Parts: sequence; structure tokens; C-alpha cells
Amino acid sequence: MILCLVLSALLHVLILIQPIMIMAGQALADRPSVPVRLVNIPAALLEPLAALNNAEDAPAPEDEEAEGGVSFVAEGGVATGYLDQLKIKIFRIWEYPEEAVIKGEQGKVSITFVLNERGEVADIGVLKSSGSYSLDSAAMAAIEDAAPFGPLTDNNGEKTLKVTGHFAYVLD
Repeated sequence: MILCLVLSALLHVLILIQPIMIMAGQALADRPSVPVRLVNIPAALLEPLAALNNAEDAPAPEDEEAEGGVSFVAEGGVATGYLDQLKIKIFRIWEYPEEAVIKGEQGKVSITFVLNERGEVADIGVLKSSGSYSLDSAAMAAIEDAAPFGPLTDNNGEKTLKVTGHFAYVLD
């Protein structure tokens, strides 16, 4: 009798959970897929990133004139590998804000930030706005969330590094 009661309770729970699972699956399926691309990343650095994201069908990186993507320029001397790793670390976190996708917002934002000798963000700000608060905020959040980037290397003895990041948000 106890066994029948337990089985009955399990069946009732499963029957009650099924509609919730179906609705949750539909809600997740309705979310828009937003492709983003890297700009000017050497192929050798893209292989580990592609393996991480299982992105065999991801678009290849394009040049600086690309429609969408991210690029960085550092003032002063810094190892190329350091800047490439910084770019990849930020790109892994960078997202197209869902509210911007829904509103159809696109644009390019330039963010300037200063790294201290430990690779932590000491200062950050919008150099040129995209015109969308959510796009500008997402670019800044990606930089802040990706930090720290590790100690500065080959920085000609400088204690800080000023970097300008260009983020292009384009809906396909």
C-alpha cells in the first residue's frame, strides 16, 4: 500500500511538472540568437576559442572595416600577445544586450580604460557613445568583468597602460 502511494505521488508530480517544462522550453526557444564576431585575431589564437565555444560554423574574423566585432589599440609599448589575450578574454564575456536586440539597437562604441601594473582596471569611460545606453554599458561591463588581465609585460617600464576598445554591435 505504501508503495502504491509513493508511485501515485511520483506520477502526480511528473504530470504537474511536464507543462512547466514545456513552457520553459518554448520561452528559451523564443530568445533571439545574436552572432558576434572577433576582429583582427590571429588564427592561432582563435583555435582555442573556437574549441571552447564549439563554433565550427562561426564566421571568420574580418578586417578593421568589419560590420561587427571588437578591436583594441594600446598607447605605448606592450607585448602583442598581451593585447591579444586581453581581447580574447573580453570577447568571451562580451554580449549583445537582450533589450538592445529587442529594440533593434545597433551602433559602435569606443571605450577607453587604464590598466595598472597588475592588469586591473584603474579607470574606464566611454570615449564615443553608440547612442544606446545598454550597448555602451554592455561594452564597459565586458571589460570590467574580464579584468584582471595579468601583470603588464614589455610595457617599457610604464606603470599603467591606456587601451581604447572599439565595440561594433550589428544585428544580422
